[in-house]
Amino acid sequence: MTGPAGQGPPRLSNAGWLHQPLAPIGPMRPYPDGRVPPQPLGRWKPPGGNRLRTLGAVVGVSTLLIVGVLGVADGDHRAEPVPDLRGYHYVDNLCAITDTAPYTNSGFVLAPSSSTGPKYPLHQTLLHNAVDSMTCTIRLAPPGSRERSKDTTLKAGAAVHKQTDPGPEFTARFETWNKSELTEDDDVTKIDGLGDEAYVVRKESEHAPNTGVTVAVRDGWTTYEISWLHPPSLDPNTDLTVAAVIELLKGTAATTMALLRA
Repeated sequence: MTGPAGQGPPRLSNAGWLHQPLAPIGPMRPYPDGRVPPQPLGRWKPPGGNRLRTLGAVVGVSTLLIVGVLGVADGDHRAEPVPDLRGYHYVDNLCAITDTAPYTNSGFVLAPSSSTGPKYPLHQTLLHNAVDSMTCTIRLAPPGSRERSKDTTLKAGAAVHKQTDPGPEFTARFETWNKSELTEDDDVTKIDGLGDEAYVVRKESEHAPNTGVTVAVRDGWTTYEISWLHPPSLDPNTDLTVAAVIELLKGTAATTMALLRA
């Protein structure tokens, strides 16, 4: 086979597939009879050569690292905490398990409801997957009094937490109570004998014209509070000392919480 006129046979190009250079494999040994064997085509090398092999190794190592990190992250996943309920549960009517006998024995009567106002005792129960909450409001009146402005109000509330521990927030609430201008004059005291943690808050300042006392208790993941709001009275028979009120509220908290886990 010849090339164009005046030229010898065409020369084979050493450009391989996709115009990539062929890698020669070295000179061939002659046959025994002295003839030289034809030069074979070179071996094709992919573009990039060693760089591709290096890149592949890097990708492989990166994949292993990613899998390892994901495995560690999955291993660090913590299980959800088990609720510390201790048998506490919601009730439909918190007022129904709130003992008013200690207050009536101290000279109060259950205040009658007016024809136009709310019907006492007032109660409400709200259920949720995270927390079940209950409230109760009771009005106490001095004997023979028809003026509702002289009534003493008992407000109770309970919450059974089912997903998160209320302990840290409960503690923080009372440890920072006096940092607000509206409550800086209140007296906050930690007490023993009720639940895991309990506090007494006394409101006797110009910000609170009515004498107010609150007992708050946390037992496991359940919290309970009961407050006493008492306007100044002219009847000495219904004027209890703060110490007496605290004992009444502590007794109510203990009996009510026992019934919440019955």
